[in-house]
Amino acid sequence: MSAIVLPTGVPAIRRYKSGDRLPVQAQRIWLILSGYVSGRNDLPRQNACTITYGELALRMGYADTRAGHMLSRQLGIVGHYCLMNDLPALNAIVVNATTKEPGGDVVLTPGRVFREELRAIYRQDWYEVGVPSTGTLRKVWEGM
Repeated sequence: MSAIVLPTGVPAIRRYKSGDRLPVQAQRIWLILSGYVSGRNDLPRQNACTITYGELALRMGYADTRAGHMLSRQLGIVGHYCLMNDLPALNAIVVNATTKEPGGDVVLTPGRVFREELRAIYRQDWYEVGVPSTGTLRKVWEGM
């Protein structure tokens, strides 16, 4: 199959890789998580609509689920960006495989507990929200 030649000035598609900077990884997490929750008509029952840190790591291309413990900063960037834009903290759907709860430093909307945040996440129409740029997520990281 031959590729169509890109017109002058049109950049080639960018592909994510494991060594990307934190804001780039945060953008990838945004895409994974917003895709994970979008189009689901069911509200969370028990822990059915969460994703584990390990599952997220695998979706990001890491070879092992143990890499999930390295994603807290990137998840924090996503959570803070959500709160800055009056959105439920999307990072809250990522949980520990054993406890089925997010880590202790999870970003939640002030005044909400984990289960309330999950319900708010699934009520949000994530298709109406644009993907944050890596530059924006870098600014969030620098401001944290």
